[in-house]
Amino acid sequence: MTMRTPVLVFLFTASAVATALADAPAAPAPAAAAAPAAAGGRKRREPPPAVIPTAEVEAAERLYRSQNYSGAVDKAKTALNRNERYTPAMLVMAKAYFKLGKNEWVKTLGDMMKNAGASEAERAEIYQMLAFMEVDKQNTPGAIEMLKKATEARPDNALLWNNLGAQYLVAKNYREAVPVLEKSTQIQPSFAKAHLNLGSAYRGVREYEKALAEYQQALQLFPRYADAVFNLGILYLDADKMPNQDLVAKLNAAISYLQQYKQMVVSVGQAVAPEADAYISEAQEGIKKEQKRVERQKKQAERDQQRAAKKAADDAKKAAGPAPGAGVPAGGVPPTGAVPPTSAAPPTAAPRPAAAATPAVPAPSYAPQAPFAAPPAAAPAPRRAP
Repeated sequence: MTMRTPVLVFLFTASAVATALADAPAAPAPAAAAAPAAAGGRKRREPPPAVIPTAEVEAAERLYRSQNYSGAVDKAKTALNRNERYTPAMLVMAKAYFKLGKNEWVKTLGDMMKNAGASEAERAEIYQMLAFMEVDKQNTPGAIEMLKKATEARPDNALLWNNLGAQYLVAKNYREAVPVLEKSTQIQPSFAKAHLNLGSAYRGVREYEKALAEYQQALQLFPRYADAVFNLGILYLDADKMPNQDLVAKLNAAISYLQQYKQMVVSVGQAVAPEADAYISEAQEGIKKEQKRVERQKKQAERDQQRAAKKAADDAKKAAGPAPGAGVPAGGVPPTGAVPPTSAAPPTAAPRPAAAATPAVPAPSYAPQAPFAAPPAAAPAPRRAP
């Protein structure tokens, strides 16, 4: 079976500042009393308390959300000037550099965050950005490796499990994709995109009824979900069979979903997937082939029925044997080779002359005829080619 490319969903989220701040170390309390005087009468100097540049990081986050990525970098630098180990500021800067396409800085900041004791949530976001960088390079195994690290750091994050499952789908590793995407939907049952990807994973392992249920669940959560309608179309096109439907009904369902998908995307001004029309044509051609096959099968059944009826009639004639009197002509002449019977009454003798002593030869009781030939057997009816 040719596995058609499903619609895959990859997602990217911003870091939660509140979570990051909650993980940051609290500033130490001021000393209650002055340190004892050092030798020579000089006081021992304590390091200043750590600075928490909350305002600067919040400003950097606002700039990032408004897509002012250069401004977000500058504001994050201001925060790091106040506290060079403040990982929330590093994370905002890494995300802004990622959007600007400066991937080397993302890697550098990821290493800095690890050394500075970044939280699991922060490390998971860095791993996800590194995964997307591998996606851009079409390095699917590398993306899977990074996303696995992300899910290990944040096993409770449905988004990360969904993105890992989507990469397994890209690699056509459907068996690995199934449990990963099931995990995503278990963590967040209302995650329509995860249900969509899980449906494609089930389709890949030929569990068509489960795939149908997941696509329908995605549509229930998001009724105008055009991607789910598209995937339903190719599900009915791909499946060997669907419940309570013959091949023609299954292909008609595929056409209906694909036409519905086209209407949905056109109505919102989006581009139609180029495969849609090709899939519709494929389904229409499949219907024509199936109808021709059914017609040929019907005609063959009719021919078989006619041959069976003729054979039954011939067998019945053979079993009955010849009819009484068959083979005897109208004049009572026996078949060739039969011994003619003698007359029951003796023939009348002709008068003899007085001087003759030899008796006369009796006349035959029937006139001689040509030998009788039995009628030929009926020729068998010609056999029609199937």
